[in-house]
Amino acid sequence: MLDKTFWADIYSQLSEVFKEPTREFADDVASGRLPNYFKEIFSKLGNDSSLIAGLSISGDVYTKLCDEYKRLFAGPLPPYIVPVESVYRKWTNDPECKLPIAGEKGYLMGDPAIDMIKCYQAHNIVIPEKYSSMPDHIALELEYMSFLCRNADIENQREFISNHLDWADELAMDIRNLSGNNFYSLCAKITAFIISRSKAELSS
Repeated sequence: MLDKTFWADIYSQLSEVFKEPTREFADDVASGRLPNYFKEIFSKLGNDSSLIAGLSISGDVYTKLCDEYKRLFAGPLPPYIVPVESVYRKWTNDPECKLPIAGEKGYLMGDPAIDMIKCYQAHNIVIPEKYSSMPDHIALELEYMSFLCRNADIENQREFISNHLDWADELAMDIRNLSGNNFYSLCAKITAFIISRSKAELSS
């Protein structure tokens, strides 16, 4: 089994992918550091790294990443994707809830968000202001998984990956359907693969 730092670093890096691009992140893409990092990861996992080739971007990488990120995840015009767990689940499983949206998908601050808030509070983790209405954003969930890995909290890793990260495949499919085989689509596919692979590791 690969050590805790290996998985913690991967989840931390994947978390950065789904945050609004910074110039530092764009430099990692433009210089090849990010593609090379994932190539090394795939090699250690014994998997084909051909997928990584699509992560290379030329030209004004920062502007391209910002434009694509906004188009995919911020709109303002549909279609765009909200990479938040609550949106992909029934708003609540509480049988006592009488709100019209209770059994519907597509809404923020559902059961997953409430559960994430409890997780953060238990570990004194402060939710960044920009994510206050979406504490179950994929970037924060991946960051939290990194935290669990770094603390070698195996049982909570198993529980968290099963209860909070099992929607990654659906997210990856939505991104691919909207954007084709571009940078974010490939990153989402890598994310879903890593989640699946680490889940298998935790079960072994």
